[in-house]
Amino acid sequence: MLCSDPDETEIAIKHANDAVTLLLKLYDSSIDDYSLFFTQNENATIYSKKHGNVDIRRFHATIPSAIKYSNVIKKLWDFDDTQKLDAKFINGNVVRVYSKNLIMMEQSSIAHTHSSPRKKYAIAAKVKVSNDTTVILCPSRTLNHLCLSDEKPNMKKILENTRSIEIGIDAEEALTKLGTNIAGFIIKKIGNNVEVTYINSIYDDGHSADSIHDKRNRCITYTNILSL
Repeated sequence: MLCSDPDETEIAIKHANDAVTLLLKLYDSSIDDYSLFFTQNENATIYSKKHGNVDIRRFHATIPSAIKYSNVIKKLWDFDDTQKLDAKFINGNVVRVYSKNLIMMEQSSIAHTHSSPRKKYAIAAKVKVSNDTTVILCPSRTLNHLCLSDEKPNMKKILENTRSIEIGIDAEEALTKLGTNIAGFIIKKIGNNVEVTYINSIYDDGHSADSIHDKRNRCITYTNILSL
């Protein structure tokens, strides 16, 4: 499980950094052309936007008391919390550990286009951007590999065969070219509050049952954020 190949680790770091960069670009972009999807008093708001086959949601939540910053991060980066009884934010089975803040997770594909069970893999990461900003990348972007459940995957090849995110172009255009999901949290200390922004982009071309499952999980995440 613990990766001992520095080349594989380097590729994993690049994929994670590119995904975090894309999330930050989406976070920094204007919400003027988003629609208000949901609001709960002044502490929780969801904005929605469609860009081609990409369904983007931005959930903004304000948590009073800046001293909760570290605790909020701990609750969100919960992949190894075996005592947690309710739904997790970081879901899947850990199959590779590159560092305590960078992992690869295995998830099952529910799409009915395959006659045999398939597995998919995604990277999750926690990145400290500054003393008051942290990004948590959820294991949402499926790497370019689907294998039968009884096959032993080559993790390095999976990473090598995964298309890089184009971070030098418009963020929404990059999402369209990516053709898959991406999700994560931007956690910031602002004044006396902790501001949590959950960005979730689902690629839905109408041909996969996975998107229905992904949207259902997105709603579950909203509920869990409100309980932080």
